[in-house]
Amino acid sequence: MAMNKTTVGEYMTRDVTTITADLKVDVAIETMRSSNVRRLPVVSRVGDRVIGIITLADAEAAMPRGANFMGAAEEIPEIKEVMTDDPYMIGPAETLGRAAQLMVNHKIGALPVVEDGRIAGIITESDLFRFIVKQFQEDGATGA
Repeated sequence: MAMNKTTVGEYMTRDVTTITADLKVDVAIETMRSSNVRRLPVVSRVGDRVIGIITLADAEAAMPRGANFMGAAEEIPEIKEVMTDDPYMIGPAETLGRAAQLMVNHKIGALPVVEDGRIAGIITESDLFRFIVKQFQEDGATGA
């Protein structure tokens, strides 16, 4: 099956960890580390609407030097100050080829997957590589 026929919905992670914009960056870092992910869609408090995305690298860079993690330090910024607003998104019915094209064109590693305005999942570089490896293995079985 080709990338222009396979849908995002077939390869996306459905059980996606999200976070809200009013929390502190240290909470985002801890959430990403405990969930073993490098990015979190930021959703509205009501309705699970994607309003941004935060990466582990951006969150770590925003932490003040010497700030205590998970502390009440006022100098730790809120996620809304660090996140990328209005991230590129994709629908589950769109193709993996379209997702890959968006990621390459905009130099990003993931796209929140949105259906009816709500978070439905996330598609990442790793998901695209999973598709490529599967195709490679299937092609290899035929000797191609």
